[in-house]
Amino acid sequence: MKTQVPALPRTDCLMVAAATPLTADLHPDIGMLVRHISMLLGAGCDGVALFGTTGEGTEFSTEDRMEGLDGAIAGGIAPAQLIVSVGALSVPDIVRLAHHATDRKVDSLLLMPPCVYRGGITEEGTFRFYATVIDRIGRNDLKLCLYHFPDICGVPLTPRVIRRLDEAYPGIISGVKDSGGDLDFTEALIRRFAHLSIYTGSETHLPQALAAGARGTICGLGNAMPRLMRAMFDAPTAFDRRKLVPALISGDLILSRRPFPASVKAVLASVNDEPGWNRVLPPMSEVPMPERGWMLRDFMRWEASLPPAWRSFGSNVPAAEQKVVAMRRA
Repeated sequence: MKTQVPALPRTDCLMVAAATPLTADLHPDIGMLVRHISMLLGAGCDGVALFGTTGEGTEFSTEDRMEGLDGAIAGGIAPAQLIVSVGALSVPDIVRLAHHATDRKVDSLLLMPPCVYRGGITEEGTFRFYATVIDRIGRNDLKLCLYHFPDICGVPLTPRVIRRLDEAYPGIISGVKDSGGDLDFTEALIRRFAHLSIYTGSETHLPQALAAGARGTICGLGNAMPRLMRAMFDAPTAFDRRKLVPALISGDLILSRRPFPASVKAVLASVNDEPGWNRVLPPMSEVPMPERGWMLRDFMRWEASLPPAWRSFGSNVPAAEQKVVAMRRA
């Protein structure tokens, strides 16, 4: 008898915005994706978000994304542990992706406003976009998490729009992912929409956001440091959680030298000894050498500096590097 997987926790929920490995012809590599998700869950993550910004989701075809979701589920990943991003430029594509994911009984869907016109999209236009999508999906079992990430799409998701959508579609709007990087804005969402699941996409804001009542995070850093992220959630107080923030920032600074998805993939390629992890979809490009080597060296040194329980990859620092560290300490 198959074990029933519980729903995502209502508090202290650690979701990772999963990176998407690619085949040589730039389709999702299902086997590698399943192994990656399994690693994340084994490291203490509660679930993953598929095909979001870290996962390069909007660059894939709808077929690739649907096959990727089906492949993950066939590989043993429970739908209840998945949030699926359905963002696309075409409303019919969004509707198709939404029906497919909802039919698979995933936890919820994630949707960002479209980015084509950026500054030309008004609050009324943003509301109309979401309303059109919801109406065309036309399902009472739809659970939609709104996605605020103006640096990516150029369109802010304002409290006024969130309120209008929540009132127009009660029970459909399940939450908000806030990746705007403004803690005051995050805390305002938590106060105004206490009945919704508010996730922060800014890992360094987690102690304050969780203390204020956020459900948790949907974050990219979890791909490269899931055990450290889990340790932050498991810390007993907000004060104890803040103690881990400097370590998070140090690791993030290393990965942020180049575009984040490519940097995360470089780390995963190295620790898994899977060169294919380096592949990224156009218009992104791989982290070039020698910068990649320097970044990996510094990242592995950073991880080796963490307490053993917080290390995600066993501190695979090359022997020569370990010898240098030992000599310096001596």
